[in-house]
Amino acid sequence: MEERVLKNNYIYTLIKFALSLVILCFLVELTKVFWTTLSKIEKFDLNVLIISVLSLFAFYNFIADLNNFYKKIQNFFFRSSVFSLLFPSLLLVLGLGYFFLPKILNLNINQDVFVFLGGFIFTAHLTFISRELKGHSFTSFINYLFTFSILFILNIILFGLYLRNNFSLDVGKIVLKGMMDGSVLIQNIFIQILQ
Repeated sequence: MEERVLKNNYIYTLIKFALSLVILCFLVELTKVFWTTLSKIEKFDLNVLIISVLSLFAFYNFIADLNNFYKKIQNFFFRSSVFSLLFPSLLLVLGLGYFFLPKILNLNINQDVFVFLGGFIFTAHLTFISRELKGHSFTSFINYLFTFSILFILNIILFGLYLRNNFSLDVGKIVLKGMMDGSVLIQNIFIQILQ
């Protein structure tokens, strides 16, 4: 009986691994389309986004680990651990603030600060997700790969909606093109394997 359960777990893990590879194809293509779209926006400075991502990693590695602090913030907004992994609370609050404050207080927003803070929080949330999901066995690694890929795609979409506050960014077109390119990548991989 125990042997049958063990075989089922391995079969389930292998299926999840195959699905992870498929989702990873969509993730790669969606990220490429997102990056290409951002690089084509005239007012958008990609260097600010790159600096925000690198500054978070530098802060984590050389100054302080923010993961416990970020976890407390996420738990403050979301009582459920699932919601704390799904939604970056600070990015949502910051996005709503950047949406409503200029209209209410008639303020001008510095776009570089907007991009820097968004990129910093986006990267902090992905770091938080990766640390919360990591495991030490093959099965937990497959679960990590599967779940992180899905959450990364969701967070790219949320980050795109955040950036839409200040830039003309059509998130729907980005997602559609990324999914189409992902399916082409999967087809090309299968063609290469079968040849």
